[in-house]
Amino acid sequence: MKGKVKAKTIIITVILLLAGVLGVLGVNTAKTYLGSAAGGMDPQNIRAESNEDGRGAEITWVSDKESMGVVEYGTTPASLLLRAVESQAVLSHRVALAPLKPNVSYYFRIRVGDEIYDNGGIPYSFRTEASVVVSPTPPKVTIVPLVPTTVPGVTTCDGTSDYNGDGVVNSLDRIDCLSGGGLVTVPTIASDVCSNVDYDQNGIINSMDRIKCLQAQ
Repeated sequence: MKGKVKAKTIIITVILLLAGVLGVLGVNTAKTYLGSAAGGMDPQNIRAESNEDGRGAEITWVSDKESMGVVEYGTTPASLLLRAVESQAVLSHRVALAPLKPNVSYYFRIRVGDEIYDNGGIPYSFRTEASVVVSPTPPKVTIVPLVPTTVPGVTTCDGTSDYNGDGVVNSLDRIDCLSGGGLVTVPTIASDVCSNVDYDQNGIINSMDRIKCLQAQ
């Protein structure tokens, strides 16, 4: 009788052990199946490239299965408060970040569903390009030597010209001037080509423009 009890006990124990092993195997099989079904969305070949003007950037990656990701980013690793969301599920991902500040470090991570992907617990990072300020090129001005040249000019007979050329300005000059038609041709000097030129293009014409214009020659 005791032998039968022992045999039953052993059989029950073996059955329980087999049930436990099969249960564990079943759970692991289920986990493996679920994992393979949800896998393939992990971001791979993650890259960040800043625009030339430093005011934007592009985050790219690929995945084995189509997915729709969200890039969470900011200027410090602890404040990734900005978000850029993909519009559809794809295999080749390309997300634009804008507007950004030039010459500034940015940090980001990628979220796919409830999963967060970063660099081992640390956000990825990149630095935007520094903006380039292009100074306007001053206009090229050719300087012409200031040689006195006669340009036709006229004046009325106002009694201040030695019209008859006798070395004395008097009423006779005015009489002769009036009898000759009332006009006197007088020489004038050609103007300076550096005058009235906004050389530094600041919207104001002053003596500094003429100085810079002359120095450039």
